[in-house]
Amino acid sequence: MPIVSVVIPTRNRPDLVLRSVGSALSQTLADIEVVVVIDGPDNTTEAALAAVKDSRLKIVPLPESVGGSEARNRGAQAGSGKWIALLDDDDEWMPTKLEKQVAKCESSKFRYPVIGTKLIGRTPKTDYIWPRVDPYSPIGDYLMRRKSLFVGDSVLQTSTLLTSRELFVICPFTRGLRKHQDWDWLIRVLEVPGAGLEFIPEILAIWYIEEKRSGIGALNDWRYSLNWANTIRPLITPDAYSSFLLTFLAASASTQRQWSAFMPLLSSSIQHGNPRPIQLGLFLGMWLIPIQFRQYLRRIFQGKPKTQTA
Repeated sequence: MPIVSVVIPTRNRPDLVLRSVGSALSQTLADIEVVVVIDGPDNTTEAALAAVKDSRLKIVPLPESVGGSEARNRGAQAGSGKWIALLDDDDEWMPTKLEKQVAKCESSKFRYPVIGTKLIGRTPKTDYIWPRVDPYSPIGDYLMRRKSLFVGDSVLQTSTLLTSRELFVICPFTRGLRKHQDWDWLIRVLEVPGAGLEFIPEILAIWYIEEKRSGIGALNDWRYSLNWANTIRPLITPDAYSSFLLTFLAASASTQRQWSAFMPLLSSSIQHGNPRPIQLGLFLGMWLIPIQFRQYLRRIFQGKPKTQTA
């Protein structure tokens, strides 16, 4: 039996998924299986993966699309490893990622460890090293309390996560969730007795962002995100709730110039949250400072020259 089952959901992106599969099969921990779940009919991707001659690759084509969350659940069910590692089809890993994460799991004080790592956030112009702040509890505050005009302070991205199969069975991804899948899962899974977050402060993954391609992360709907925040609100603090609305959702809505979001986000944050002056200041900044200028400032103050994949 493999030590780790790598779960990769994909659809209609054969070139990208071949890159992610290659990075998984190139791990220094060789005793793994790579389970690629094709989320609905996709003959092109199926044919591309069939050309990969590695017995550790397992292809799971689904007859109809079930969405990214449920595709991950199906992949975990199809695998047999003690540990489940998640990898998005447009991301890739450094060669020692799984080896280091499994070692961290084996020495963890938690019955159900969840392991995250640092990553490179790679845009078409610049690389960023994220997160800039190591994780802390409660996890909702860490993920949702944005502390500056720029993203990257607090990041635990899907492709860095590894946990036990047992925990994944207890707490799978929420089926049908179109966005915030990793945040939703992290907030819920760390409520399970015996579960705990461990972090490796090394760059072990590359997250490709701000590329103009289709995908679940491209969904930009502040109303959907507000509904999700209201659903998860019992599990997060008022600080986390208000910060999510005033910074993350404001950033999304203001980029699309959806001024209809201004008052609902502000009033909901006051009614159900605990807005701080810095959050209110960032909220106004999201609307008044154009996204192009914010991205320019981020590259100036936080960007690094692009690095080669290790």
